[in-house]
Amino acid sequence: MAFEPGQRVGDYEIVAHLGAGGLGAVYEVRHLISHRHEAMKILLPDQSGTPEMVERFRREVQTLAALEHKNIAQLRTAFYHGAQLAMIMELIRGETLRELRLKAPITLSQALSIMSQVLEALVYAHGLGVVHRDIKPSNIMITASGAVKLLDFGIALTDQGSELTRAGYLLGSVNYMSPEQIGGSRANASSDLYAVGVTLYELLTGLLPITGANNYEIMMGHMNKVPVAPHLMAPMVPEGISRAVMRSLAKDPGQRFRNAGEFLAALQLGSGRSAEVAATAALPPGAVPASPGSAGTRFSSGSGLENLALEDVVRRLANYLGPVAKFVVKKLAAQSPDIDFIYREAAKHIQSDADRAAFLRGRK
Repeated sequence: MAFEPGQRVGDYEIVAHLGAGGLGAVYEVRHLISHRHEAMKILLPDQSGTPEMVERFRREVQTLAALEHKNIAQLRTAFYHGAQLAMIMELIRGETLRELRLKAPITLSQALSIMSQVLEALVYAHGLGVVHRDIKPSNIMITASGAVKLLDFGIALTDQGSELTRAGYLLGSVNYMSPEQIGGSRANASSDLYAVGVTLYELLTGLLPITGANNYEIMMGHMNKVPVAPHLMAPMVPEGISRAVMRSLAKDPGQRFRNAGEFLAALQLGSGRSAEVAATAALPPGAVPASPGSAGTRFSSGSGLENLALEDVVRRLANYLGPVAKFVVKKLAAQSPDIDFIYREAAKHIQSDADRAAFLRGRK
């Protein structure tokens, strides 16, 4: 059932349609007595006749009723309007993280503040046995004051709840999904931390850590490919932050952080509180640094012969890594001027054994 502005639903009047996503449509409503504006979520018309979706929506109401945290959108009440279940939630005025990063560049300090608040919400939710299972930019709302609200617990899993997923059916967003979810295992708190890591990686570099031409390639990438570390993609990212992100993206859940609090502590430690210039520098809005071969790829130290040799490594490595090759080689050159060392270490960043061998064979 769709509603129009001015229509009455229980003790609420429809003000505007705010959007739709996941299981439900969301409206701005006004309470007829208090005049307080809230958000009302109902099942989408094509979902309301599906018993599984109705049960999932009912569980979302029950899950949210048990959660009360400043970084989680709060449930006010729920009721039936005829046969239609409606939930009333606090109205959050702001933009989703997805909208925000498309609108303007996000600084390092903003990215860390946003994701730290998401982790604070997960410390609380996981402590109550609730796993979100769908952490992604469109489910993270930021208010004008910078406060973060985690949205959409529609596919959340609780300690008491049983799976509602049909065999062979994946729940969640494939770009942010953990390897164990893709492999068919039950999601747990570590799965949420993986999704936080994907989201933070995207904020820091302007790119998703795993990409592909289709969902199958993306899923196989989450299962098998190790992404390039964020600080090699975006030099303003502190290495401590980069290490924390890479740990959260470990294929084996046992190698990730033990809990959201540990991830949060690692981000706080990795930021160092001293890199003020880096913290205020805008992170990539969606593009990577200049391509190898441009004027920006030339090395400014060492002899001309050394520079040419390093630029040759960049050009050849770029065939396998793309624009990030420049930063890989620069970092290796700072560690050792030996060209053999640089070639050996650079080869380790190439995923395919055959490509790695070709890269080493083809060196001058």
